Amino acid sequence: MKKVRVIIFSILCVATLGFASAPAWAQKIPELRVSFLDVGQGDAIYIQAPNGRQMIIDGGPPGSLIEPLSEHVPFGDRSIDVLVVTNPDADHYAGFIDILREYSVGAVVESGTQSQSKTYALFHSEITERNIPHLFARKGMTITLDSEYGVVFEVLFPDRDMTGWSNNDSSLVGRLVYGESEIMFTGDSTIRTETVILQSNPASALLSDILKVGHHGSKTSTSSAFLQVVRPDIAILSLGEKNSYGHPHKEPLLALATENITTLRTDQEGTITYVSDGVTFRREK
Repeated sequence: MKKVRVIIFSILCVATLGFASAPAWAQKIPELRVSFLDVGQGDAIYIQAPNGRQMIIDGGPPGSLIEPLSEHVPFGDRSIDVLVVTNPDADHYAGFIDILREYSVGAVVESGTQSQSKTYALFHSEITERNIPHLFARKGMTITLDSEYGVVFEVLFPDRDMTGWSNNDSSLVGRLVYGESEIMFTGDSTIRTETVILQSNPASALLSDILKVGHHGSKTSTSSAFLQVVRPDIAILSLGEKNSYGHPHKEPLLALATENITTLRTDQEGTITYVSDGVTFRREK
C-alpha cells in the first residue's frame, strides 16, 4: 500500500483533547467496523476503529440518526471522537444536531462549503456553544483513528477553495485505510469531482475494496472512469425507499453492473455493516 505523507490532525491525539481511553475489550480486538446506517434519504456511516475510537461520516436528515446509531455504539458510551460533514445539505448533517446534544463530540470536520439555511445555522451554534474543535478539510490531511493498527482517513478532496462550486461538486471525498483494506467515501460528489480526483492522484492511492456510491446513486455521479480506477468489489448506495428523487438512477447502476461490482442498498437491506481485520472485509449480518 502506498504510504502518503500527510498532515495528521493533532486534535485527534488523546493527550491533546483528553479523549477517554478505549475500553479494554476494544483494544483486544483488531477489527475495523463500518456501518452504513439506514437513515432514509441521506448518508450516515458509523466507523469504529480497533482501539474503540469512533467517527461518523455524515448525519442523515433531521432526527434520523439517534435510533440506528444506538444499535452500534457500545453500551454506556456517550462520546464520539469525530463528526465529518461531506457537504452542507441537510441530509448530510442535520441528524448531527441530536448527536451534539446527546454525546460528547471531540471534533467536527467539514468540506468548507457553507449553507444559509436556519438548520445549518443551528448546527453551527451547537458546535460553538460546546466549544468543539471545528476544521475544514483539505487534500493531504488525515484523521488517524488508531495509531497502533494504522487506521487512517485520508482526505482526497477538496483540494482548493470551493468558492463558486456547488455543494455537490465540492463534497468532501476521503478514503479510510486499515492495512490492506480500504473504503472510499464520496458524499454527494459529482463526475466533475471524480475527474479532479482522478487527475490529481496516482491510481494506487484510490484503490478501494468498498465504494460508498456518490449522491445516493444519482446519474450525476459514479462514472465508469472512476470505477475503473477505484476498482471496488462492493458498492453501497444509501437512500430512502421510494424517494422523490428517483434514486438510484439507471446510469450508475448500469456502470456498476458493467464493472461486475456487487451493489447493496440501504433501502433494501437496511443498515449494512462490514468488518475488516486489516486484510479483507466480511459482511456482518
